[in-house]
Amino acid sequence: MMERLLKNNTVVKVFAFFLAMMLWVYVTGDTLRANIPEVTRTFRNVPLSWLNLDERLEIMDIPKGIDVVLSGRADLINEITPEDIKVSVNLEGLSEGQHSVFPAAVVPRGVRARSFVPQQVAVALEVVESPQKPIVLEITGSPAAGFVMGEPRLLPDAVFVRGPRSLLARVDRARAAVNVDAADGDRVQLVPVQAVDAAGQVIDNLVVNPDMVEILIPFSKPQKTVPVRVPLRGEPAAGYVVRQLTVTPAAVTLEGSEEDLAAISELITEPVNITNAIGNITLELPLRGLPEGVSSVFAGNIQVEIVIEQQQ
Repeated sequence: MMERLLKNNTVVKVFAFFLAMMLWVYVTGDTLRANIPEVTRTFRNVPLSWLNLDERLEIMDIPKGIDVVLSGRADLINEITPEDIKVSVNLEGLSEGQHSVFPAAVVPRGVRARSFVPQQVAVALEVVESPQKPIVLEITGSPAAGFVMGEPRLLPDAVFVRGPRSLLARVDRARAAVNVDAADGDRVQLVPVQAVDAAGQVIDNLVVNPDMVEILIPFSKPQKTVPVRVPLRGEPAAGYVVRQLTVTPAAVTLEGSEEDLAAISELITEPVNITNAIGNITLELPLRGLPEGVSSVFAGNIQVEIVIEQQQ
């Protein structure tokens, strides 16, 4: 089949024509591309990145962008956008201090980076530290009427603040702030921790770890502990005396407003009648006489034991 086609003069001529056309297009394309003028174009403020920064260092100052001058065929240059250009500086081996580093660029194929403005990049590096700071709790607001705040507890009570030494030197405290307006019971909440200066301003570019802490703040009504007094009424039988009076509990804790509690110095039970008693008396008595708004933390009855013996 192939042999017959090759012997056909017309087929050979057509094949030769197409082969010649393809060769002409290829040569003409190369000639046209060769005739495209080369141009130079400056790309302004191309984002600048960095490589191989020592983890013990932090960049304190570096330009965000740099001007890049590219050269190449006009058709290629005209298609390039700043996003097609990757410019970086290699920070490998650099220590703390000021440095001037030559940038490098990765550009699309067919063009080249001729120069940079500036030719060298100024970089300031500083040692990173991570000291521990105790948390200072700042409380605002007032609890609900009749409630007082107990001792707050923080978990944890200290954090690590990581950053360059110059910024750490400005840190006055690690602050956690909470508002207790209208609190009428214990509060447990997560609050952020911030590194602040002496004026209370947050210092940026520092890492606080952990950045959230749990705070427990107890709230209760004012309390007062007062003795319990059991009055005795009457006298034992002739020849008998009260040897001992035991009250359990001997004192109780009351809750109420500070004004109401200030007026209470003792808690008096119902009187116990010992008229003509000739033996021990054991009984339970309820608390009484609490003014409105005052309550007892102890919710049970008062245990009373009276020892009555013959007089010696």
